[in-house]
Amino acid sequence: MTTREELIDGLQLVLREGLRTTQGFTPEDWAYQVHDEGGGWSAKQLYCHLASSAEITPGFIGAMSQAPADQNVVAGFDIDSFNAQGVSKYAAMGEKELLDAFKTQHEKVIAFVRGMPDEQLQQQRRFAYLSAPVADIMQTVLVLHGMYHIYSAQSRPLI
Repeated sequence: MTTREELIDGLQLVLREGLRTTQGFTPEDWAYQVHDEGGGWSAKQLYCHLASSAEITPGFIGAMSQAPADQNVVAGFDIDSFNAQGVSKYAAMGEKELLDAFKTQHEKVIAFVRGMPDEQLQQQRRFAYLSAPVADIMQTVLVLHGMYHIYSAQSRPLI
């Protein structure tokens, strides 16, 4: 199982790399389409998605903890609609403001994880295809997924 410290380290990596990899972004970099699912997202939209995902995490984890262990907590969930709402919430922000929100929301998740009871981190839950302790689900959904998007946002074709 992912430990609290490993989860915090991973979230700090997402935060650090998200800020580092965008330091030299130009307006063209922010507008570049780097994700092709759901009609495609620009680098900016990926960061809107990451900020939004971090923002809803404490409430979602609280709700997940109340669900039966064998219940898929995202069954019937329209992920495309959810993602579109999250992206639209942050889309009007300028890039600096968006990165500030990205930073703030990830710092809040880190503080939330620090305060989570061990029992909650260890609870066995089901999230889509994952049946694992909550800490492992968070590691997958927030850290691995976040890093994938961060490195996608900085990718450009080699010419």
